[in-house]
Amino acid sequence: MDKTKIIINILKENFIYVLPIFIAFFLFINFVVPEFNKVVNAFKKSGNEKNQYEQVKSQYDMLKMQQEIQNRQKRVVKDGKIIFDAPDMRFSPDASFAPLFELVLTIAQQSGIRIRAIDYNYAPEEDIIFAAKIDGYNVCELNMVAVGSYVEFQTFFKSIMKEQYVTNLAEVELTPWEKDKKVLIAKIKLRLYTRTMEN
Repeated sequence: MDKTKIIINILKENFIYVLPIFIAFFLFINFVVPEFNKVVNAFKKSGNEKNQYEQVKSQYDMLKMQQEIQNRQKRVVKDGKIIFDAPDMRFSPDASFAPLFELVLTIAQQSGIRIRAIDYNYAPEEDIIFAAKIDGYNVCELNMVAVGSYVEFQTFFKSIMKEQYVTNLAEVELTPWEKDKKVLIAKIKLRLYTRTMEN
């Protein structure tokens, strides 16, 4: 009993000092701990969301890469050449050939041959791609009359065949010029191919 009285007396004498400790402990338990738990949970949630985002992004990147590989495989042909891809649907299939026309004219100029006439046939019935009517694949046959030397034509044909895009020399007819046998007049059927199908 005496011990109890002693403890009570000590508490009474030190009440002023003990009370702030109890208040601080009460506030800590009721306010600080819940707020701390909220912050910890928020960090955990943020970490989970970041992991989910990384997983989704990784899956998206993998699917995108697979799609690109499939698209390349569809366009690549046996000799490693590719169909000129013009997916921008603002342009008509006929307009998609413009870069290839420029390419052919540049090669002709660099080779030294002179093109005297050119005609564009967007429906060459004898071409197997055109006859197959594959959606999104387009064919244009250039019927050209050109003039040049043997060496110039050789350079032109080699350059055309080395180009990365699919080209088909469907027909070539060479005739020496009567006034100078070193000069050739050539009738050339050159087929070009594009793809305008949306990815």
